[in-house]
Amino acid sequence: MISVRKSEDFEKREVTDLDEAENVEKEVLLGDPEGVETFAMRRFTLGNGGHTPYHYHNWEHEIYVLDGRGKIRTEQGGRELSGGDAVYVPSNEKHQLVSESEGFAFLCLVPRRGEPTISEE
Repeated sequence: MISVRKSEDFEKREVTDLDEAENVEKEVLLGDPEGVETFAMRRFTLGNGGHTPYHYHNWEHEIYVLDGRGKIRTEQGGRELSGGDAVYVPSNEKHQLVSESEGFAFLCLVPRRGEPTISEE
C-alpha cells in the first residue's frame, strides 16, 4: 500500500548514539511503519559547525542536499556541498559531512541494515 507522511509527523532526534557526531539531528522519513522492504530514507540537519563521524560502512548510500552549505570529507580530500547537490558514497569509503552554515540539511538513503532504528526481522 502507498504511504504518505506529512512533515509534522516526523520525529526529529538529536544524534547521540554515534561517537564523534556533533550538533546533528535526524528524522527517519520512511521506515518500518510504512513497511519499507529495501531502503530507509532519512533527513539530517546539522547546525553550524556540526558534523557526522568520520566513518565507513559496508553499504553504499546516496545523499541529496536540501539546504545550507557544507562539505563532504573523504580520504581524497573535501568537496563543497550546497542545496541541489547529489552525492554517491560507495561501500567502505571513509566520509564525513560537515556543516558550514546553520541548517545544513540533506536526505540520506541507505539499505535497511544501515538504519539502526528499523527493526530487522
